[in-house]
Amino acid sequence: MRVFLSSAQPPEDFAQVLDSVFRSARAGLPAGPVDVRPKSLHGAASNVTLLGEPDRRATPSASLSIYMEHRSKSRAPRVMKPADPQSVANELKIAPHMTFADLGRLRRAFALANHPDRAAAPERENATHRMMIANMLIDREMQRRLAKRLSSR
Repeated sequence: MRVFLSSAQPPEDFAQVLDSVFRSARAGLPAGPVDVRPKSLHGAASNVTLLGEPDRRATPSASLSIYMEHRSKSRAPRVMKPADPQSVANELKIAPHMTFADLGRLRRAFALANHPDRAAAPERENATHRMMIANMLIDREMQRRLAKRLSSR
């Protein structure tokens, strides 16, 4: 059994494609609940064929590129996070009770969520500014605490 995907009407979700492939892999098996997916599921994926080209089987990379093309069209545009110092400071929430280790963990957690290397291409410049501001604020707080510690000796 072959599963035909029309390039004119893309699937709503990749899960629908997988369900369709799974159903085609189960063709000929007894009806009823299935606890474990059959080993032939991978083989069933090779039966996915694009309409208009029934003699050519879709390669996994072609199927993925079609999915990604339609998925990117359906996503809402991302709203960039503000890159002004006050917004970044509010997001960091540096507190007076934080230790140097806490500030280091705060820097790493912020970098994990906002680092430019993890951002999409259109958001990299904004992410770079946000990281620069966060690093400046955390460094400034560490220097202030270090100066306070040295002056109290």
